[in-house]
Amino acid sequence: MTVIFLIVSYQSVSSYGAAKETQRFEVRSGEDAYSVATRLAQADIVASRFAFLWYLQSHGALHGLVAGEYELSGVLSNAEVADALMNGRIVTKDIKVTFPEGWTIAKMADRLSANGLPGDAFVVLAKQPVSSAWRNSFEFLSDLPADASLEGFLFPDTYRFAPDATASDIIEVMLSDFDQRVDAGLRKRLADHGGNMFSAVILASIIEGEVRSADDRRMVSDIFLRRLAIGQPLQSDATIKYILGIDKIQHSFEETRTISPYNTYTHKGLPPGPISNPSLDSLQAVADPKSNPYFYFLSDPNTGETVFSKTFDEHRANKSAHGL
Repeated sequence: MTVIFLIVSYQSVSSYGAAKETQRFEVRSGEDAYSVATRLAQADIVASRFAFLWYLQSHGALHGLVAGEYELSGVLSNAEVADALMNGRIVTKDIKVTFPEGWTIAKMADRLSANGLPGDAFVVLAKQPVSSAWRNSFEFLSDLPADASLEGFLFPDTYRFAPDATASDIIEVMLSDFDQRVDAGLRKRLADHGGNMFSAVILASIIEGEVRSADDRRMVSDIFLRRLAIGQPLQSDATIKYILGIDKIQHSFEETRTISPYNTYTHKGLPPGPISNPSLDSLQAVADPKSNPYFYFLSDPNTGETVFSKTFDEHRANKSAHGL
């Protein structure tokens, strides 16, 4: 028994986990030591939850862990991990902000403001014509029109910003994320199908608002590209939603006549700019459209299923069948 005690005591102080890379680990508010030890072991930061709990018990710290985010790895011994958690050696209290796919600059700004970050300054700066400094720093911005904003190029993702981050800091991080996620190979394929990066992102932003699944987006991409090629209006409800600022399943005829350069019912070709910041799925749909025999589509208002049609008469019948 004495030998077992000595082994466990040694392991509780000196054992190491298998994870060599530093990772973020959060001790949640109100979380008990057993739960923390279990998750540390699952993350391979400690080798044994029991040895780690033994260490905490022997140091009277089972109820003394400080909630917060830490940077930990298996390179640290049990004693070093426990010391960090017992003394609250948390990382900088960055603000975690998630921007869902398909959000506009304005919606992103509202979320920043809600998190105590400079949303008002962000929306002003992001909607200004793209500066030469950013054009020079990010190749994918080089072919934007002179009066273009950053709509479409602020990648939807989860970010961590310092509490004192400026609007410029935030935009730089988001553009860098786009630069990393939309790599050179994808950019070439986007330009090949979309004409150039700007046009490709416009089309991706429309597809983002039309259908949900990655496969359907590739199908719709092919339909839209064929419509553009023959000069047929895209007739995208996503652009009407953007103009009106109202999310509706079906728009009235009068709404589809709304005067706006973004109205793809009354104007052929692409609108002047992106209508949102599209997901990687939608960008990949433009880069890799899926050939199909259809020319029309609709989304079932109850299931979200995309229903495709070859002819306009078939499309009208499908609309009636789905209550549209």
